[in-house]
Amino acid sequence: MRNPLRHLLRAQQGAVVIERLCRLPMLSFLVLGLLVVGAADMQQAHAQGAASLLSKVTSGAGDGDAAGSNSVEAQSETLASEEAEAGGEMMETMDEFADEAIRARDILKSIVQKIPTIQDAMVETLEDQGGDRGLSWIAAALIDVVIAVLFGLAASTLLARWGRRQFASMYKPDVYTRSDKIIYLYLRAILMIVGVGLYFIVATLVYLLIGTGLEAANETALVVFSMSSAFMILRIIWMNVLAPDAESHRLVALSNTEAKGLYRFLLIGSGVSIIAFAFCLWMERLGLPQDIHKMALIGASAVSMLLLSAIAVAYRKVVARLIRGQNEEQPTMWRRVLASVWHLVAVIYFVIAWAISALRILLDLPAATGLVAAPIQVLLVAAVAYGLLILLIDRILLPRLDTAKIEAEIAEDIQRAEESEGVEQDADSARAQAHAEAADREAERSPFRALLDRGAAILVIFGALDLLTSLWGLSMAGSGSMIGSFVEVLLVVFLGYMAYEAVKILIDRQIAKESPAENDEEVEIGGTGESRISTLLPIFRNFLLITIVVIAAMVVLAELGVNIAPLFAGAGVVGLAIGFGAQTLIRDIFSGAFYLIDDAFRKGEYIDIGSAKGTVEKISIRSMQLRHHRGALTTIPFGEIQVVENFSRDWAMMKLAFRVTYDTDVEKMRKIIKKYGQRLMEDEEYGPMFLQPLKSQGILSMEDSAMVARVKFMTKPGKQFILRKVVYAGLQDLFRENGIKFAHRQVTVHVASDQDGENDDKLNSDALAKAAAAGAAASGMIEAEDAQSDQNGGEQI
Repeated sequence: MRNPLRHLLRAQQGAVVIERLCRLPMLSFLVLGLLVVGAADMQQAHAQGAASLLSKVTSGAGDGDAAGSNSVEAQSETLASEEAEAGGEMMETMDEFADEAIRARDILKSIVQKIPTIQDAMVETLEDQGGDRGLSWIAAALIDVVIAVLFGLAASTLLARWGRRQFASMYKPDVYTRSDKIIYLYLRAILMIVGVGLYFIVATLVYLLIGTGLEAANETALVVFSMSSAFMILRIIWMNVLAPDAESHRLVALSNTEAKGLYRFLLIGSGVSIIAFAFCLWMERLGLPQDIHKMALIGASAVSMLLLSAIAVAYRKVVARLIRGQNEEQPTMWRRVLASVWHLVAVIYFVIAWAISALRILLDLPAATGLVAAPIQVLLVAAVAYGLLILLIDRILLPRLDTAKIEAEIAEDIQRAEESEGVEQDADSARAQAHAEAADREAERSPFRALLDRGAAILVIFGALDLLTSLWGLSMAGSGSMIGSFVEVLLVVFLGYMAYEAVKILIDRQIAKESPAENDEEVEIGGTGESRISTLLPIFRNFLLITIVVIAAMVVLAELGVNIAPLFAGAGVVGLAIGFGAQTLIRDIFSGAFYLIDDAFRKGEYIDIGSAKGTVEKISIRSMQLRHHRGALTTIPFGEIQVVENFSRDWAMMKLAFRVTYDTDVEKMRKIIKKYGQRLMEDEEYGPMFLQPLKSQGILSMEDSAMVARVKFMTKPGKQFILRKVVYAGLQDLFRENGIKFAHRQVTVHVASDQDGENDDKLNSDALAKAAAAGAAASGMIEAEDAQSDQNGGEQI
């Protein structure tokens, strides 16, 4: 156990540190910066973060548990010693941070004090590099460098002219696909970068031939050649990203004025920043004092910060429009918020990045320069990577089916087919038909292409974040680190998301294919339902999606360090409990599974299960929903179904009865019905609906006032009601033309006369009243019977 006096001294020392922090000016800002810098892991003291302290405390706790297994008193003493040691480690870390802050302040003071002597120091450095020649070597070196640069530019220009002649055929102003645009821009960029390489080689060779050989002059030439090459490469990148000279190949939704203005601003900003950093590099290689070099670097970073902030503010509206998107009428909330505040976030980042960069430069820490322009570098790399992924998608994974080449091939096939059939060829109609067919083929792939595009965007975003953190000196990857575990979790979530969306798109697409193209509004009841696979696919889709989500969740928990073995054991116990406690649920699930396996019903079919009937509208894992033809929706658990009567399978038989008078020629009526049935079978519209023609079944029954005849026909399920209307209307017209009359229900009342034969012409008023009452009663019975018959016929399938 530590000495209490020593522990007290530690506490007093911490109090002294805190007091010093409060007294020092601007030290709080330096400490805040050092907290960020500490993540760079340059020194062992800076690596002592919360995770390190926690690991030490945990390891100490483990040792204490092992040592304290003998007695409870030993354990308490060990815990006390661990607490004291942890407090001491924390105080040591605070001391180190305070010492670094004080050192940064001292370095800044010394640099500020040397500002008046910067010019003299620079002149002295340049004179020392020239030796006996003094400063005259600078003019000679600059002349040699200019001559070499001119030769290099000439070689690059000649290569560019040759490349334009060779690749002029690749430039198509009417290009349509994004892959063609990207290929053109990439090839142009590669050719221009080769020109930059040729410029650097030629300029270097020319300088080696004409140079003075002085070491300082060689360093000057190397800095000029390398920085000018870097500026040319940046120019190439900006030119191909914004495409100010090729509107037809521009991938960014900018107008010509916006693209040219932004390109000009970025080019000026890049040039000024490169010149500032080139000057710092030149003076460093010539031996400028370190403190003055630090001040120059801080100044160059400040210049970059101001230029980038000005560009962000100047083009805030243009970038905001790009963030909101061009194709979305109502952008999402996060797009609207980001579009309104992105420039403020960018300016704040530039200022903070410059401050932290200045602190790192003062303390000689790694990843000190380039923090201000890091987002721009990451953005350019991300744009290049995303373009490559788009090419991979459009050229290899999912080649586009609506290109001009494929349309031409389809048009040739159409023309050959027309020629073989002897049809007059029309080139314009063939091209139009080919264009429409290619567009339809590509539309089938569009959901998968959109999914791959989203996946490519997510990968590029992750890669950009990793690159940005590496430029800051941090590491997102690495076993044992919290950030590394978080990245692995995000990777699992990304793969799960891609699998989820791919399965959903694939099955939904198949369901759309299997489902009827359009609902027949004339089908009343009992129409043909969907296919068996379209009935089972929604259940299979839900099962797969749940499986993917569960597996992804288990893998994420495992990556987070959660022991998932007890979860599986608990799931087994829960499943067993559900099996015993929810027997009805299990019965419903298994009954539904066997009904679907037996193909007893499908979605869209009209069934009757005794307690309810209607069209199958939805099928879940334990129940289904029936929509009655009057609109009522009934939900029935599968376990409650005993008998299923399906009216939508194979065929439907329709029998129609009608009443004719007793003087009707039955044989003539049979021939009329037979001929009419043959005519309906030959009809283009109604003929395909019949499975058997219309037939007469003769006289069904004899009533008081009429003979009841009946006809029948077999149709496809759901078509019998359409044909019923046609048959009734046709028979009515044919019977009228051939003198066959329909019999109407009537009541005949006979009234007896006087027995003596007297007053035969005069009816008894009482008898007439009774006859009228009897007729009214009979008429009411007939009307009630007709109404009941109509109701039963409406519900009959």
